Amino acid sequence: MRWMILGAALLWSATAQAADEYFVSVDEAKAQVGKARFIWADKESDFEKEHIPGSGIAYAHDLSILSDVKACKGLPLCEPAAAKLIGQELGIDNDTDVIVYDGGAGANASGIWFLLKLYGHDKVKILDGGLATWKAHGGKVESGHAAKVAAKSFTPKVQWDMIANVDEVKKATGDQGHYLLVDARHNLDEYTGRTLQAAMAAPGKEATVARGGYIPTAVFSPWSKYAGNKGGKADQPTLKDQKELQKQLKKLSKNGYAPDKTVISYCHVGLGRGSFQYLALKKAGHKNVKLYIGSWNEWGNDPSLPLGTQP
Repeated sequence: MRWMILGAALLWSATAQAADEYFVSVDEAKAQVGKARFIWADKESDFEKEHIPGSGIAYAHDLSILSDVKACKGLPLCEPAAAKLIGQELGIDNDTDVIVYDGGAGANASGIWFLLKLYGHDKVKILDGGLATWKAHGGKVESGHAAKVAAKSFTPKVQWDMIANVDEVKKATGDQGHYLLVDARHNLDEYTGRTLQAAMAAPGKEATVARGGYIPTAVFSPWSKYAGNKGGKADQPTLKDQKELQKQLKKLSKNGYAPDKTVISYCHVGLGRGSFQYLALKKAGHKNVKLYIGSWNEWGNDPSLPLGTQP
């Protein structure tokens, strides 16, 4: 048992050190307290129970606004709204070091990581293992609402190559030689259309999607297949190791995956399960990855768009 515990600790340490392009380890994060801006990506109700002291909050699920997606070429927020959120509300400028985190599963943390990267903020990483690992290693926590921070000026520089809009997704459904669509939703009932989820239709307005189903030709590839810590436990890496990620790509090859294809990931709102899959595919070494931000919230609410059918 002693050797098993030691082995697990060594594996965790090696994983955290190897993941430095996208992640920070808990020890690295501790060293950044008072220097970096910590942002909680899960629900506000969970934030109020406990969070890293001084953190801001940006719930990933609520930051993909359908009205903005349609008005601003597939962006989750139009650029002025993004600049206001990031700079004025979260207190982040273009030079601020940012560490995003959630309870530990990583999906929502990936959403805020992706959001900041999309608008050109390069100095952002994910706390590997999330709050669960932070607490297990003696990190301090506090409860209550987020403290107000000084507003800063943030200038968006959109990285358009990170996203696919609805027109490119429509193109992808008819060009399987160059594209692969992957549905990151982990609930099969969402994919088949048996259950309908809600999302932000406009600022402050949530609505349930009108139709259920999936985008034609999309492969069901749940984000949890790539997750190393879907249960949000302490000392578990956010992503599976490189060997396991490569296995997932090999499995996808049976459904049309190829290294030279553009892979487009989507879920219900993009920022969450879809961004997690985007991150996993990037970590696995696939270069041509895009995220369809509109995801099922946009596709399912447009009656002119076709639905995938079960064989």
